Amino acid sequence: MPLAFLLDEHISPKVAERIAIERPDIRIFSVRVWRGGTFRGQTDATLLMAAREEGLSLVTYDCKTIPPLLTEWGGAGESHAGVVFVDERTIAQGDIGVQVRALIHHWEQTHTWDWTNLISFLRTPPERR
Repeated sequence: MPLAFLLDEHISPKVAERIAIERPDIRIFSVRVWRGGTFRGQTDATLLMAAREEGLSLVTYDCKTIPPLLTEWGGAGESHAGVVFVDERTIAQGDIGVQVRALIHHWEQTHTWDWTNLISFLRTPPERR
């Protein structure tokens, strides 16, 4: 399935809003407003299952609880629609501009891939020229 993003609760919905304006060809949603916000505060498993239903790769700073869940799912043959991890040491959680540029760059590089069960780490985007 092609790459589309679901930003978890720890990423400002402004990131999705700015990308939607700058690049309307990128499917991106914030969990804070996606499906009326009904998935705010839900378990990681519940969120990943719902994201899978719509072919959305989860973008998250949660590098502690999501990896063990993905390991458990892999062992059980459960699939997901992809996860893009962001590390606070690489891209600050409050730096909306860098998050926007990094997600756009990531999408441009990988949107044609089948994201079923893929995992990646978001990197600082190259400088614009």
